[in-house]
Amino acid sequence: MPIASLMQRFVHDELSRCADLIARVQAGTLQLLRDGAGLGSSERAVQAELSEGLQRHAEAFQTEFARALRERVADELNEAERHQTLAAPAALGGLGTLELMDESRVESDIEISRATQLIDHTAEWELRELQTFTSTLSGQTHVSAESNPLRPLVYASALWQATGVVTADPARRALLLRTAAGVIAGLLKNAWAAACTRLESQGIEPGVYRTVLLTPASNVPAAPAFDVTRPGAFSALLAGMPVAEGTQAASSAEPSELRLSLAPMASLAGGQHERQVVELLSRLFGRIQSDPQLPAAFRAVLARLQVSALNVALKDRSLLDSHEHPVWQLMDRVGQAASAWPQAGDPRAVALLGCCAAAAEQVSQAAEPDAALFKRVLGRIDVFLAEQLATQQREAQPAVHALMQAERRELLEQMLSQRLVDQMVPVRASPGVRRFVTGSWARVLAESMLRFGEQSELTRTYLKTVDDLLWSVQIPDHPQSRQRLLSLLPGLLQRLRDGMALVGLPPAEQQAVLDELMAVHTEALRPGQRAASAALTPEQIVQRMRDEVVGEQPSHKAFADSLIDLSSMETVPAELLDTDAPAPAGDAARRIDALRAGDSRRLFVRGRWSRAQLLWRSEHGLFFLFAGETPGRPHSITRRALERLNSAALLLPLEPASLVQRAVDAMLRELSLPA
Repeated sequence: MPIASLMQRFVHDELSRCADLIARVQAGTLQLLRDGAGLGSSERAVQAELSEGLQRHAEAFQTEFARALRERVADELNEAERHQTLAAPAALGGLGTLELMDESRVESDIEISRATQLIDHTAEWELRELQTFTSTLSGQTHVSAESNPLRPLVYASALWQATGVVTADPARRALLLRTAAGVIAGLLKNAWAAACTRLESQGIEPGVYRTVLLTPASNVPAAPAFDVTRPGAFSALLAGMPVAEGTQAASSAEPSELRLSLAPMASLAGGQHERQVVELLSRLFGRIQSDPQLPAAFRAVLARLQVSALNVALKDRSLLDSHEHPVWQLMDRVGQAASAWPQAGDPRAVALLGCCAAAAEQVSQAAEPDAALFKRVLGRIDVFLAEQLATQQREAQPAVHALMQAERRELLEQMLSQRLVDQMVPVRASPGVRRFVTGSWARVLAESMLRFGEQSELTRTYLKTVDDLLWSVQIPDHPQSRQRLLSLLPGLLQRLRDGMALVGLPPAEQQAVLDELMAVHTEALRPGQRAASAALTPEQIVQRMRDEVVGEQPSHKAFADSLIDLSSMETVPAELLDTDAPAPAGDAARRIDALRAGDSRRLFVRGRWSRAQLLWRSEHGLFFLFAGETPGRPHSITRRALERLNSAALLLPLEPASLVQRAVDAMLRELSLPA
């Protein structure tokens, strides 16, 4: 999709200023890191380390920020075109083609979201004003956050990328991001205000701004009294319809041709009840037409149902008695399915639109529409959705196979690790050696068993390596033992190197293991009685292994209970993050266990809410495969990462309210009826 020349000029002008921006961010961040007032010695040491690293990698930090910023902005500008390019299903050859999300990835997303919200809150008014100009530059008739390719998320993501050149440690990266985000927030506040002034001086007129006012949490109203799931709710709503005889048969929000088609029906509805039914359906469909969560293409489809739905309502009193009436179920099903695939050109949405359009045509052409007709059409759409799910599952089979292998590997590794823990109970070994044997070498054994077989010569060699390694770290203090160790070491070390290479252990970790073993073996080769104080009782060894191998899991911070609808927010405010009590693990596990193929959820990933549909879960529930918003590009999430999202209230139902309920809520606000 071609980018408007005015927008291109604006973006180019802003990006040309990013070098000065990041230089000032770096200077301000350094100043904050060096000011360690009020911190303990350990915190000051970490900040000093980050300060030294940021100063040493100053040029790389600035270069990486500029590169990442330009890349993210280009992605934002070309998003629609990129979606069309990715519309064809991608070949999924294995786990390497998936976007595997684990706990570390989830934690980084949460850090980016915090930085995004800090920038958003600091420069809220300047950002809103800039959006009125960028909406004009992009040719939009309304104001939206998406019109601005230089959003807070883009800067926060670029800043996170830049922290990676300073330190690889996630905790230190998070601290550096939080510090730098506070600096860049203030600078962007001034930068965006200046940008608005420049655009105004160029004659650019801001768009008409529409905003949603968020009520403070303490004054949030209770749920509407007209809950559509309550029996008789529509009948109660009907009584509040302000109808004057012979008027208001159709809402002004409806298309003119639809008002004409309803006019004869309104004139025939002589009784007050009938006129109120016409008014209720008219207003309800009018609100549906303006629902921002319903894609525009599906609004016309649902509009075609209005006349038939009104015919049913005038003849079938049960329509107003229950939200489970086929008319309401059909509208909600279309609304939910349509909102699941929001990208323009998504073949799944195109196919769904075709099915729904055919269904609406069938209903509108019926001479005597009734509940049975709507029920048949609803079943037709349900069959289509089931077939669409099955198609996506078939296309994802290579990824499913890769994840099945990954689960087998993880389960096998856990079993082997436990056996190695038991085997090391009587062994005197350093903490590093224990972690290597029960962790890294368990991975080696699992990989060898899966790739070459449990009875293969290589697997047996790696199993024997465990015995040799454990003997080598506790040899008897005897000349013959030292002689045996000398002859054993070359082959043992080579097998260790081969095994570590098999699982791709990073070179730094490999060298650390070899260095520690060298120190142990050097001590073992020295003649003389070794200190008796080095010996530990079996009970002490078991306790130490528990501390070293298992360790304490970090306590995850969950979102606080809040009356604010988190899923409706582009980013999650940092102050909504609960710093005290995480959600009970049992509740999180039950919610994850309740997920079934076909279920749709909203996930907070990459600093924004994203829709996803579960395609598959592994037999033991360690891996989940979701269809994402980009067609043909599913992503998998580990169970631990999914539980982390759930505990932080970042895993939610697709929509908190159905299409019909949202229309009723909007109608109540329009009529100023009591909630």
